[in-house]
Amino acid sequence: MGEVNGSQTGINGGGSGERTPRVLARERLLLAVLAVLGICGLLFFCEYWFAPGHRRSPFLFALLTFAVLWQPARNVYNWWVYLWAHNPETQPRREQLANIDVMEPMDVITTAMPGEPFPMFKRTLKAITQLKNLNRAFLLDGGNDDDLRALCAELGVVHVDCRSVPGAKAGKVNYCLKEFSRSPIVLVIDPDHIPKPDFLTRVAPWFSDPKVGFVQVVQAYHNLDENWVAWGAAEQTFGFYGPTLMGLSGLGLATAIGANCTFRRAALDSVGGHAVHLAEDALTSIRLHAAGWTSVYLPWRGSEGLVPSDLGSFWKQQLKWATGMTNILFRQYPRLFRRLPLMARVHYLMATTYYLCGVAAALNLFLPVVCLFLHVCALEVPLNQFLIHFAPYLMMSGSINLLVQRWYSHHDEPGIPWRSMLIEKATWYVHASGFWYGLLGLKVPYLPTPKDGAQQVPARMMTPHWIVIISSLAAMAWVPLTYHRVEAGTILMMLFASVNALMLLPVAALGLPRRLFARRIKVEYST
Repeated sequence: MGEVNGSQTGINGGGSGERTPRVLARERLLLAVLAVLGICGLLFFCEYWFAPGHRRSPFLFALLTFAVLWQPARNVYNWWVYLWAHNPETQPRREQLANIDVMEPMDVITTAMPGEPFPMFKRTLKAITQLKNLNRAFLLDGGNDDDLRALCAELGVVHVDCRSVPGAKAGKVNYCLKEFSRSPIVLVIDPDHIPKPDFLTRVAPWFSDPKVGFVQVVQAYHNLDENWVAWGAAEQTFGFYGPTLMGLSGLGLATAIGANCTFRRAALDSVGGHAVHLAEDALTSIRLHAAGWTSVYLPWRGSEGLVPSDLGSFWKQQLKWATGMTNILFRQYPRLFRRLPLMARVHYLMATTYYLCGVAAALNLFLPVVCLFLHVCALEVPLNQFLIHFAPYLMMSGSINLLVQRWYSHHDEPGIPWRSMLIEKATWYVHASGFWYGLLGLKVPYLPTPKDGAQQVPARMMTPHWIVIISSLAAMAWVPLTYHRVEAGTILMMLFASVNALMLLPVAALGLPRRLFARRIKVEYST
């Protein structure tokens, strides 16, 4: 992907921005047809799955049902959100565009933590100072670094010593808003994200609507080609920053993202500032929507940053998010429930329960092993009949995925997300751990995601994957050695176990000595 290139991204680059209202309406109609067929396919499968004659162990069957149907059930909700897909930039209002000339200049806030690479700040701060409609830029320095102070003085950026400011990133942002920044509109952006010169002028028109609390744009990345882990981590975001956020924007529920988000100061003031939390952006969004503010999503690449390029950094990020979102589910969401609009209640329930995927994945990995070793079956169905009944849903789900890829933000993003599927499968115990931590209220420190790609994964972190792989292979070998008769349910469990082992193997292999694999490409920052 390389450098940020305006001619290749966003509205002008083959992404969702090229969809005119008429084209988007036709695609939504086709999506509705496919979604109805997909639901019918899922019901067809469920009718067969829940047939009384197929069950063996009720307890194991209940667990396996949760593991198998968790993702299809969430997909149905996702399809419904997609039906509201909306790109406001295809329908600019005259009064919005007129107001851009009188819009007050905006402040831009970014942060720094000890240990982050200095060249990254040179590039980001230089780009920030070149923004059109900029009032003042602030660097909130958690380490009061001498080099950063000198760089800020050279570029005309306000350097703020935040060593004694509590509350991680959100606490620093709130401190700056209270003590230094005075603009009514403020962009909060991570230091690895390089904004385009027209970022502020591009988002400004939508603040002419006094109900809009924040405007969100795509979180894109410029280091996707670093290795397949980086590309796979990015693949997990393509759908979210395409059809999902476009649908949520149509519902007025676009979510704020910590990497870059432009806020109305009055909106933040109305909820006591940026939420100090592990999932600070999600909690800030919920509080703003509960306070009556709406939000807008522009499917445009206004900046490009760094995606985690090693599993150590990626899993650290995922653990933080999983713990934070689960904490919101049990401790924040109930408090705000009555103040949220109906659709916001549904959406944030679905959003905060997302990391149950780790529990579903763990069940999917270990139930086949348990069933094969103990000679018990959760259900008894022939493999061919299972596949026949599951195929209609699978075909429609794949067709919907291909259709909504037209709404992705860049022409390089569509395709089969095999890297993402491998990484998602391998993140099962991180997600499950985060859900457990959030449920119990255990504390996970707020740490920024490493920006240097140097978090080599210790071999011990691959131990859970090797346990699953070895136990799955052993369970399959156990069958011909001890079973007098192989029944249909046993064959189905063997299929599940073999697929699990096969999908975990590529990521588990990353814990082996590095010399066995291709060299990594070091990320460099031009100045």
